[in-house]
Amino acid sequence: MLRNRTGFVPVLLAATLVSLSFTASFAQTSNQSGDAADKPSAEKASNVQRLNLIDRQRMLAEMMAKGLCLIDLRVNKKLHRNQMSAAQFVFHSTLDNLRDGNEALSIAPETVAERKQTIDGLKAAWVNYAEPLNSWTGGRWGKKQFALKVYEVSEDYAKLIKEAIEQYRKTLIDEGDISSKSAKTILSAGRQRALSQRIAKQFCQSLSGYKPDEINGRLKENLAKFKDVTEKFAAGDAAVGLEGQQPGMVVDVIENARATLSPIEPIIAMAVDGQKPSQEELDLVASSTLQLLRHWEKITATYVVLAKN
Repeated sequence: MLRNRTGFVPVLLAATLVSLSFTASFAQTSNQSGDAADKPSAEKASNVQRLNLIDRQRMLAEMMAKGLCLIDLRVNKKLHRNQMSAAQFVFHSTLDNLRDGNEALSIAPETVAERKQTIDGLKAAWVNYAEPLNSWTGGRWGKKQFALKVYEVSEDYAKLIKEAIEQYRKTLIDEGDISSKSAKTILSAGRQRALSQRIAKQFCQSLSGYKPDEINGRLKENLAKFKDVTEKFAAGDAAVGLEGQQPGMVVDVIENARATLSPIEPIIAMAVDGQKPSQEELDLVASSTLQLLRHWEKITATYVVLAKN
């Protein structure tokens, strides 16, 4: 059923296929793939994927809140309704997969008690997020009080996810499943996919009048952060775990991301300045931020594959 929900599942799956086409030629020369402790390859690959999946949760949470807001602004309501539904399903399924394993995804059941407790905590806290979200979608579309509750809870839940990501990063490095450089690269790229959806959400919230001063400040800050990290990846900066110029196909995707962002920057600035964009401009921001997610999902997936080798 999920493969018919256009605009979302390809974002999560297509990137892995793309990255495989040039990973083999890059992996032998990468400085990231050989500095973690020697462990059985299947176990190491499973745990590298855990880091990617727990990090992806923050993007999914942002996508749900973004979709709710854009629907209220009447921006491609059907698409964003489907995205919200798919994101909610994938988010909850991922928590189950991280805890209990998933053979199809080559993820073993979690054996580290500390991480298992963290997932249980995220599942318990998820109820607080899902309740207003389901109230908003369950036949009561556009009820402002539920939307506001989703925004408030999503901020608290994002903090829990951030803490979980840090726990996974630290324990997986300590266990020798991934190098600190590879972890930094994966999480830096993964944060970009989350920022793509957070920028779209905050753009929409700004237009909706939700905490305008606070949201506008965050929006400008996140846009600047997004652009800065993009340039760090293009330069192969150590701040994102890299050393020197990256392979041409990765650089090409980064260039595509730059080109995607450029036309919507003035529209985002309009919202921050209190101006209302046209419907065409709203559609462009919504579609372009989804495209930014696709670009950064490809980049993230590439470095996940390299870290498994």
